[in-house]
Amino acid sequence: MKNRTWTIILLLALVSACTIDGEEGNPDDLKMVNQGNVVLELSDIDYYDFSTHVVYLKENNRLEGDFGQLQGANMVVNGSEVYPLKIHEPYLATMPVGPHIKSLIDVFGDFAFRISFGDFPDGAGSSIQDPRSDPRIISALKKQNKYRAGLSIDTESIIREGNQLKLKIKLRNLDNQDYYFLDPHKMGEGLFHYFSNGLEFFDPVQMKYQQNRIQHEQPESSQFWSLDWMSVIKGKESKTFEFTYPFENVPTGRDLKFSFTFPSPELSITQRSDLDQEGGRIWLGNVGTELIKRF
Repeated sequence: MKNRTWTIILLLALVSACTIDGEEGNPDDLKMVNQGNVVLELSDIDYYDFSTHVVYLKENNRLEGDFGQLQGANMVVNGSEVYPLKIHEPYLATMPVGPHIKSLIDVFGDFAFRISFGDFPDGAGSSIQDPRSDPRIISALKKQNKYRAGLSIDTESIIREGNQLKLKIKLRNLDNQDYYFLDPHKMGEGLFHYFSNGLEFFDPVQMKYQQNRIQHEQPESSQFWSLDWMSVIKGKESKTFEFTYPFENVPTGRDLKFSFTFPSPELSITQRSDLDQEGGRIWLGNVGTELIKRF
């Protein structure tokens, strides 16, 4: 009888230890808490794509399309706050700093949202550390199979031919899941570059960015998209793409900072039912690469 009593006491202690702010929790639990209220937890999340920091939600989730609940929420793992989150409205004159959600471009239908990050040096010249990829967050997601590495790109080469630059990039699928992506070969360069600025560079002497001179082709509407524009990149597969970019002038003899962004139809996909196609899931967000090169 004495042993049974101690067993009951031990079980009650364990239940109490797994309760945080009135909500049952587990080790490596992940929640978004706003003024003591849980507005999102792991059971609401389908998966989190770390290549774009897009959080995909299950059909039945606590937010129910009301992303305003995330304003001022804290990302909490195992009872410890990792970072606060805010929503940045487009009418604000200030630039967002730290983790934030841009109210018009970081929410997708009612099924996903993106956590952006603003990193601006302070007066002392230091930068703010990006907390979105905190190991505690990744660990909690991996234990529940809700972590995805997503897509990445690498610059293979940049070759100068007069005022033209030839860029070769490699697109990698870091997951086992198959993804649909915008294929520049199927779209044509004009339509592809409606969704991306493509290659650009910063000239430290002129102190300005120089854009390429490819003419963009606008689709029927900003909400229009077609599966005919896309191809599938299978799990762990890589694909190489080459682009030729005309510029007004490509300086020689000084370091130029280049950047390139690979896009998706993120502003066009507004229905959860559109995400999953027969050959895979449509990848949303964008990934970029940067490098410094001298010609």
